[in-house]
Amino acid sequence: MAKFIMVVGTSSNSGKTVLVSALCRILANKGYKVAPFKSQNMSLNSRVAKEDGEIAVAQYTQAKAAKTEPSIHFNPILLKPKGNFISQVIVHGKPYKDMNYNEYRKNKDYFLKKIKESLDYLDKNYDYVVMEGAGSCCEINLLDDDIANLRIAEMVNAKAILVADIDRGGVFASIYGTIELLPKNWRKLIKGIVINKFRGNVDVLKSGIEKIEELTGVPVLGIIPYDENLILPEEDSQALQSKKTFGNLNSKVEVNVLRFSKISNFTDVDALSRDAFIKFIDFGENITGDILILPGTRTSTKEMHLIKKYGMDKKIWEFIKKGGIVLGICGGYQVMGKVLVDENKKESEVGTIEGLGVFGAITYFGNEKAIKNSKGILEIDGKVFEVEGYELHEGITYSNEKPLIKLDKGFGNKGDGFDGSIKKIGNAYLIGTYFHGILDNYEFRNYLINIVRKRKGLKEIKGDNYGKVFEENMDKLAKIVENSVNLDWIIEDKKQKQINILLFSLFLCLLLFSGFLYYFYSTHL
Repeated sequence: MAKFIMVVGTSSNSGKTVLVSALCRILANKGYKVAPFKSQNMSLNSRVAKEDGEIAVAQYTQAKAAKTEPSIHFNPILLKPKGNFISQVIVHGKPYKDMNYNEYRKNKDYFLKKIKESLDYLDKNYDYVVMEGAGSCCEINLLDDDIANLRIAEMVNAKAILVADIDRGGVFASIYGTIELLPKNWRKLIKGIVINKFRGNVDVLKSGIEKIEELTGVPVLGIIPYDENLILPEEDSQALQSKKTFGNLNSKVEVNVLRFSKISNFTDVDALSRDAFIKFIDFGENITGDILILPGTRTSTKEMHLIKKYGMDKKIWEFIKKGGIVLGICGGYQVMGKVLVDENKKESEVGTIEGLGVFGAITYFGNEKAIKNSKGILEIDGKVFEVEGYELHEGITYSNEKPLIKLDKGFGNKGDGFDGSIKKIGNAYLIGTYFHGILDNYEFRNYLINIVRKRKGLKEIKGDNYGKVFEENMDKLAKIVENSVNLDWIIEDKKQKQINILLFSLFLCLLLFSGFLYYFYSTHL
């Protein structure tokens, strides 16, 4: 049987995801079999689990932190917003229905049943399950229908940690208010408090910590310092609202990313952050970079409509004529085609619309969704690279262009063994693919960046394997948390546990032997 821990927050972006990731890595490093878990997540950033099902990128990342293979049971319910208060509901990795909030809440019992199925699976197969709540654990107007926070902790009798973000101010009020507003049966589940994102001398918090412990009866387990140098994937598009630029500010290579209205899997560009300066541009803005990325989106037809509305199509073609590099990923690949056929308005209310016409490709939207971990051989300029990625797309694409990737595994354009399209117009490179994670393949990524560097007379780079960068940063995060938070009440030492089991077994043996001796002498004397 597993031991369950839950991390809940006073608010969104308080640090729940990061703390769960750190706990997963700490436990895994101690030799435990660990699973992350979030009963319900809302995100347009998702990845493919081992069962060829879809889960939120946060739980995928946490699985990597736990050194375990991602599973659909780590995130049984995923909500992907489509607009107009409608979300696509993913259950155990597969599309279930498009629902508004009222429809969703009426099906609460069904979703709780699916959540319980996943919890039972994890209980049987792992030593520890580190669960993450959603948003604030005490939205009192939503508590009756909340299936993402302490109701789930109560189901498995989990110890809960409340994490609060001091960086935004009002940390003690938010801690006290959250605990006091919780129903009594949920309040008693909170066993510890963690203060996150602190800058400065922790001594200034001493009186506040003493008072909050006195008022709530809950100990403050630690204070996690703010570290802006950690490179970890963002969880959802909320993080992009205030983000305009990131990456290597000193790089001579600039990458522009068009900020789609329903941008998804924007973590695709994270791998560029060490070797390029990355700038998000909005519809109508000028393209100032060397490379333009058209990222994934939940609503390809709507994005194409906005591209035309704000004159972005003309700017993209001007960029191409100047010899720019355009990379379209998933929905971004679809808008590069000739036509997007959506007769039933499945993607958005726009329906069928002409694309950019970069490729002579037509995409048809239906009811099927490709959810695959994929790999193959990519060819560019006569060079070949082995690449891996994952596919999460509705739409079948018929292209008359040269394919980008010959598949060993995956669905690709239309299930015919090929993915994407590639062509050159003058000095411009036009590349489209359904492979999310295409830039995680460092040989291909380096090749793209070096095209720009060679044009500028710069030395070629040999960028790091992004997986290595992730591992280094995850270990760094785990060390920060381990040095900042008292985890003794959560984490048992595995060797000590084994010793305790051995001692208990010896005690049982002695007890049985004593019973045998008593029986023997009482019947023979």
